[in-house]
Amino acid sequence: MEDYPGVYIDGAWRESTQQRSTAVVNPATEETFAQVGVASSADVDGAVRSAERALADWAATPLHVRCGVVARVAELIEERAPQLARLRSQAMGAPYRASLKLSNSAGLLQMYLETIEQVQFSQIRRDRFGDSLVMRRPVGVVAGIVPWNVPVRNELKKTIPALLTGCTVVLKPALESPLAAGPLVEIFTEAGLPPGVVNLVVGGGDVGEELVRHPAVRKVAFTGSTATGSRIAATAGPAMKRLQLELGGKSAALVLDDADLAAVIPSLLAFGFGNSGQICASLTRVLVPRPMHGDLVEALATAASQIVVGNPMDEATSMGPVVSRLQRDKILGFIESGRREGAMVACGGGRPAGLPRGWYVEPTVFSGVDNDMAIAREEIFGPVVSVIPYESEAEAVRLANDSRYGLHGAVFSRDEAHALHVALQLDTGTAAINSFDVPVSAPFGGVKDSGFGRENGVEGYDSFLEYHSYKLTPALAESLAQNGLGGLVGPHGAERGAGPLAAGRPLRSDH
Repeated sequence: MEDYPGVYIDGAWRESTQQRSTAVVNPATEETFAQVGVASSADVDGAVRSAERALADWAATPLHVRCGVVARVAELIEERAPQLARLRSQAMGAPYRASLKLSNSAGLLQMYLETIEQVQFSQIRRDRFGDSLVMRRPVGVVAGIVPWNVPVRNELKKTIPALLTGCTVVLKPALESPLAAGPLVEIFTEAGLPPGVVNLVVGGGDVGEELVRHPAVRKVAFTGSTATGSRIAATAGPAMKRLQLELGGKSAALVLDDADLAAVIPSLLAFGFGNSGQICASLTRVLVPRPMHGDLVEALATAASQIVVGNPMDEATSMGPVVSRLQRDKILGFIESGRREGAMVACGGGRPAGLPRGWYVEPTVFSGVDNDMAIAREEIFGPVVSVIPYESEAEAVRLANDSRYGLHGAVFSRDEAHALHVALQLDTGTAAINSFDVPVSAPFGGVKDSGFGRENGVEGYDSFLEYHSYKLTPALAESLAQNGLGGLVGPHGAERGAGPLAAGRPLRSDH
């Protein structure tokens, strides 16, 4: 049995002031393998105050130094991938073989280090309307609240853009999979991050609410359900806190009438059943021309039935259990709902044989699904894919957009230009052509009930920075354009223009 304190403040572990812990259960064995401390209200306040104290010095740290710390974080994560992968597999059931890649966290970190160089922190504007200095400064203390489904990568998406822009962070992982966050904050400290720049509190919804309500938190970065995101928005709104909400999805894959089914199936498998279907952008609705419906269902069901479901630590396993008993029962409830509403189970539809212990669900394909059925409208967050026939391309677009969600989508066709034409009609934040995801350098996020704000790419830094504008005299504008900002200091202690100057770029003049 492993024990974790659950509170990390000022670069060191602390016992929770309430001396309370929660069990972390292995979903493959249904056995408790760790106890983790649960933060109290006092712990949350201590973590936020620590981040608040560290803010001025970290914001004043030159960009090249911040990048150096993140580069060292990337090296340490790669060195400790086996430990992080083991914790990930034990806590939420992802196959260890896949967990070793840590969901391409290495590529994600490299993207951050490259795109931060494109951010312009300071600019002199000289035009017929007058002279001004436009600044972008860190928003302040960020609450990073992450879900359980992709440990390590989720935490990095909340912390790294905050750190590179000069913010400080209080990180709250989910109770179902809190353990990988512990070694991660230790890595931050070992990489040279000063005490207080990243703090950690483990807890449930009550701890998250304490974070959101805390007056010193200036931004909330959250990934999770739409219901929880709505509550966060309602809580943070009166205090005018900045929000970045990446919420639920019910993404559609549009298979056009000229698509090569043999080429389509691998993408449908990867983004329909990957991570046991526990991905917000999973392609869980497959829209196919009615004449191709039977062929696609047969091909997809055949491929899905060959997925090896089993112990995550077994090399042969390609799909593990879902994260919890509650999640498994919810998924099985949706499967029964699909049956009751008239959809046909083409494969799966229950618990796999030969696995009496563990929260396993068979890869399940439904055929003949109507878009009004619950399995086509609700985010199941499990290995369940619904195949929906359509009569025309226009109807396919209408069905794809007939959802309260708008996170992701995909279009498959031999004619890639035409596929793009169809994708441009989708009311989603992202869409892929003949693939299942978008590059990490592209902004990611949703519309409608899938949230707002963007992660990844240069656009992913926007919500961590605030614009500030200053009227200048012509003489001062000329001096700053020629000589830079010198030692001028902002409210968080940041040298104005430290970002671009540290990166070796002079302040740009629009004159």
